[in-house]
Amino acid sequence: MKRRIPKFFLTDTGKIVVLAALICLLAIAGFMLGQLVYAYMLRADAISTAESWAESLERGVDDLPAILAGAKPSESSRRILSITSQVGDVYRCRIWNRSGQMIFKSERMPSASSAATLFDLRGSANARAILSGLEVTVSNAGDRSSNPQFYVVSFIPIRQGTSIAGAFEIYLDQTADKTIYERSCLITESLIAIAVLLAGGIPACLAYRTMIEHRAARAEALHLAEHDTLTGLANRTLLEERAAIALARAGREKGQVAAFMIDLDRFKEVNDAFGRSAGDSVIKELAQRLKYTIRTNDLAARIGGDEFVVLQEGVIQPGGAGELAERLQKVLSQPYQFGAMEIHCDVSIGIAVAPSDAADLDTLLTCADAAMYQVKADGRCGLRFFQSGMDAILRDRRRIEIDIRRALDAGLFQLAFQPLLECRGNRLIGFEALLRWPEGWAPQSPATFIPVAEESGLIVPLGMWVLETACSAAAAWKQPLRLAVNLSPVQFRHGDLVDAVEHALQVSGLEPHRLELEVTESIWMQNTDAVLDQLARLRKLGISIVLDDFGTGYSSLSYLWRFPFDKVKIDRSFVTDMQTEPKAAAIVKSVVALARTLHLSVTAEGVETRSQADRLVEAGCDQVQGFLFGRPLTSAQTIRLIDSELGEREKAPDYESIGAADVPAAL
Repeated sequence: MKRRIPKFFLTDTGKIVVLAALICLLAIAGFMLGQLVYAYMLRADAISTAESWAESLERGVDDLPAILAGAKPSESSRRILSITSQVGDVYRCRIWNRSGQMIFKSERMPSASSAATLFDLRGSANARAILSGLEVTVSNAGDRSSNPQFYVVSFIPIRQGTSIAGAFEIYLDQTADKTIYERSCLITESLIAIAVLLAGGIPACLAYRTMIEHRAARAEALHLAEHDTLTGLANRTLLEERAAIALARAGREKGQVAAFMIDLDRFKEVNDAFGRSAGDSVIKELAQRLKYTIRTNDLAARIGGDEFVVLQEGVIQPGGAGELAERLQKVLSQPYQFGAMEIHCDVSIGIAVAPSDAADLDTLLTCADAAMYQVKADGRCGLRFFQSGMDAILRDRRRIEIDIRRALDAGLFQLAFQPLLECRGNRLIGFEALLRWPEGWAPQSPATFIPVAEESGLIVPLGMWVLETACSAAAAWKQPLRLAVNLSPVQFRHGDLVDAVEHALQVSGLEPHRLELEVTESIWMQNTDAVLDQLARLRKLGISIVLDDFGTGYSSLSYLWRFPFDKVKIDRSFVTDMQTEPKAAAIVKSVVALARTLHLSVTAEGVETRSQADRLVEAGCDQVQGFLFGRPLTSAQTIRLIDSELGEREKAPDYESIGAADVPAAL
């Protein structure tokens, strides 16, 4: 307790209390001082009046010594003595002789006292003191019958030479004086109080205001330290604090804690298509929906750009987590309003439960993250509980991302070139550039590492490398064959794709009309106007635009007439099934007929048998590529093929394989 008191006075509240106490003490002291001054002034005034009255009486009554000796006063003296109590403040007077006997009395108000001697009236001690020459003044409150409301009794000694001959007992009415002094004192005390309040109150108010501002600043700093500035949700700091408490409580009470990792699907496309303000609006709206959906004792936190975490405790698992996840999936996948637009964003949710999946927050979030990435791998827009082995998938993905960065920095990626031939005559007309994993590393299919590059954003520098490298290789060919390069939808989001292509053409010296850029139907999931604008600018450069994997996406027909593509490529799935599935063959014929109507050339990919090639010729297909006509070649093999002009033969030889799967890089 002794230690707490000094600490309290060091706080802002303690300082305010001390300052307020000092102000109160000053006010009380001022009031008491005023009372003392006012009482002193009344007393001094009474003594002065009594002394003046006694002195004038001694001068006016010539036979006063005789009267004190026992003689009767003369008529003039009696008249003077009688009128002394009828004017001014004196309303009663008595004259006592040296023996304490009353020898004269004059009063305006009748006295209730019947004492004959001073000793009877004042007591022996007081009487002896008065008769010894001591001036005594006593203030009293009257009873209104025999005395005024406030009066003073003064005993003034009567001196004859050096001896005391008696004493005057003078009653003064000070009711009016008291009222005047009280008012004066009240005004003085009020002025003092005002001065004290101004001197101490203003600094106190300023100090209190400063204290409030400091408290508000500390509260705001604490809030900012524990909450996300955009959404107001908890940040990782507060998440870790609350999770530690929840996990400890669950350990004591044998309970469970569920962690939800929530990620917006294709949120980068929203930012790129509609701007950062639209993205921020979606994030803030999602945060509000989270707050309204979870319970008050659950916690929602934002730990990344579009990554959110929900902690759920006090519920039987996994049933409670499953119900909440389904509710979150439904609520968070509703359209988001931004101005007059509706933005559609789905969410992927991964769930991990402690202590069965993990005992600490970091591991629990890792497990939930792994489950969430499994949802994305399965096609996004779903929910999954963590299962053993999912963390290995996440680790593999992160390792692949690290390897992509390492390979980019060291320039270890490789390109392969797959021949592209005319259907009639098998004449070599160009190559498609395919991205390959660094040689000597653990093999990775483009179907594995390209999605990782897209999700991490590394596809942009990787795509730039492919463009520049492929264009430089094609510029060195002795024949002006065409070069096809795949583009990723991610490359369109940054808005600088046209500049990147122009730079690649400028650096390599490749003629623009020899370059074909292949895009998939997934680009229409972005800002369509921005995509069409970039495609139009590329086509204006003389570059051909090819719609790849035609028929496997959506909205293809609606955009074929909006943008004048130069070519469509029939997906390998239709080519593979057209021999056994009549519907696939019908689709191929329909695509070729549509292309003829729109004045587009048609390329079929994935041709592996002569029967497939014959059917494509019958359908009217213009160009083909696949293992039947040549596997992907290294740059050196490509140059040898072009130099030997093997493309003029009816059937190309079995080109040397470079040992890689025929999966085009989605670049």
